[in-house]
Amino acid sequence: MQGTQPARTQQPPLRVLLVEDNPGDARLIQELLLESQWGELQTSVAGSLAAALEVLRGEEIKLILLDLSLPDSLGIDTFHKVAEAAPLIPVIVLSGLDDEALALQTVEEGAQDYLVKGQVDPNILERAIRYALKRVEAERALSEERNLLRSVIDNLLDSIYVKDATGRYLLDNRAHMRSLGVDTPEKVMGKTVYDFFPPAVAAKFQEDDEHVVSTGEPIVNREEVVVSDSTAVRWISTTKVPLRNRDGKAVGVIGIGRDITERKRAEEQIFRYNSEIRQRNAELEDDLHMAREIQQAFLPQQYPTFPRTALPAESDIRFFSRYIPTTAVGGDFFHVLPISDTQAGIFICDVMGHGVRAALVTAIARALVEEMLPVANDPHRFLTNINQTLLAILRRARTPMFASAFSLVVDTESSVVSYANAGHPNPVLIRRGTREVEWLCGTAERPGPALGVFKDAVYETHTRPVEPGDLILLFTDGLYEVEGNDDAFFNHDMLLDVLRRNAAEPTEKLIDNTLSEVREFALGHIFADDVCLIGVEIERTHRYSP
Repeated sequence: MQGTQPARTQQPPLRVLLVEDNPGDARLIQELLLESQWGELQTSVAGSLAAALEVLRGEEIKLILLDLSLPDSLGIDTFHKVAEAAPLIPVIVLSGLDDEALALQTVEEGAQDYLVKGQVDPNILERAIRYALKRVEAERALSEERNLLRSVIDNLLDSIYVKDATGRYLLDNRAHMRSLGVDTPEKVMGKTVYDFFPPAVAAKFQEDDEHVVSTGEPIVNREEVVVSDSTAVRWISTTKVPLRNRDGKAVGVIGIGRDITERKRAEEQIFRYNSEIRQRNAELEDDLHMAREIQQAFLPQQYPTFPRTALPAESDIRFFSRYIPTTAVGGDFFHVLPISDTQAGIFICDVMGHGVRAALVTAIARALVEEMLPVANDPHRFLTNINQTLLAILRRARTPMFASAFSLVVDTESSVVSYANAGHPNPVLIRRGTREVEWLCGTAERPGPALGVFKDAVYETHTRPVEPGDLILLFTDGLYEVEGNDDAFFNHDMLLDVLRRNAAEPTEKLIDNTLSEVREFALGHIFADDVCLIGVEIERTHRYSP
C-alpha cells in the first residue's frame, strides 16, 4: 500500500539568492529547495561575491544561502561583506567545511544558521529557512518596539533612566541627558551618579537606589533639592521603582525625575504673596473694625427728650431702633434731630449697595444732615438741600451712587407729623388705641426721586394728624426685600400682617418679634441687605395747648 505524501504548505513566493561557485553544489541545493515543503521559490544564483552584491542591488531578495569559499572572497570575510550589503536579509551559511568554531563565529556575528553541505536534506533546509525567516521577523518587530519605546521616552519631558544593582546607568532619555549636561547616551552608559553630582548628593541618590533594590519598596514623587554647583539649585520630584528580572528579583532601579524648580519658585512666590495678602487683610480688617466703630458712633447712642428738660421716661416722644449691617460697615443710617421742645426731626437713609463705598456715602450724608439742621423743620427744604449738595459731591466719583431717604417731623404741640419722601419705603403708622396698622403715606402721595440723581428734584411735604400712643415705624428695604424658600419674597402685606399680630406688644418687643419673623422666613435665616429700623412713639401731645 503506497503511503500518502503530505500536502505542501502553501507559502508566498520566496526570492532566494544562492551564492555558490560550484555548479554541482548549486544544482544540488536547488533540488533540495524544490523537494522541501516550502512551496513556490524563485532562486537567483551568483558564482562570486561581486555577482551576489550586484543581485542584491537590483533584486528584492528575502533570503541568502551563502557559501563562504568564493573565487573573490574567503571565510568569515565573505559573510561580513554580504551582511554589510544586506543587513536586513537573513543569511544561512552553506559550507563544505564541518568547522564548529567557524559555525559558532558566523552565528554569533549575525548568520541565522550554519549548515554543512553534505549533511543537508530537504527537511533540514526547509526548517532552517523557516526558522531564519521567523527569527528575522521577530527581531524586526522587536527592533521596531525598541525604536518606538526609545522615541516615546526621548520625547518625554521627565527624565527617565535605568540603573543596575551597582548603580551603573543602563538606559536614559534625552531629558535625563540634558539634566546631566551631556549630549549622547554613550557619555552616560556605565557611569554612576558620582560622575555627575557632588559626593554628598551622589551618596544620597546611591543610598536611595540601594534601599529600593534591597527592600523592593518604591519611592514615589519625593521632592528633593539638587545642588549641581555653588549657585544652581534645582528641585526634583523623584520616583524610583525596582527593576525586576523574570524571577521577580530586584536587579536594578527604574527612575523618573521631574524638574519642579519653576513650580517650587512659583509656590514660594505665592506663599510670599499670600503672606502679604494676609497681612494686608489683617490691616484691612482692623481698618474696617475701626470704621464700624466710627459708624456705630454716628448712630444715636442717647435720644433727645421733648421737652429738653424732661427725663427720658417722661419725654413726649420716645425712640427705639435696631441696626443690622450685612458687612462690617453698612449703607443705612438714621438720625434724630431736636428741632425744638415740641418738634423732633427723624431722618433715615439707605445708600445704594453696602460695604465700604456705601459707608463712605453715609458718612457724607450724616455730615450734611447736621449741616442742614436749620431747615430740618421743613422736610421739603431739608431733602432738597441735602440732594443738591450730595449730588455735587457724588458727581466727582466714577461710579454712580444714590440714596433713598425719608424726612419726618413730629410736632407734639400741633399733634401733626409732616414728612417728605426721597424714593424711600413707606413708613407704617400703628394706632395703639384702635390697633390699626396702615401705611403712613397715602396712595396719592407720590415719593420724590432718590438723593444724588436729579439736580432739580422736587420733594413735597405732606402732613398727617397723630394721637398719643401712636407709633410710627421707619425702616430700610432690607427689612422686607427678603428671599425665602421656593423663590418667595417677604412682601409689604406680610410685613403688615406681622405688625398687626404684634400691635399690642410694647414697642421693643414689637420690633424684636418683627425682626425675628422676617429672619426666620429668610434663606439661611440671615438678612441679605442692611437693615435699619426706628420706632417713633408719641406719648403725649398738646402739652402747651391752652
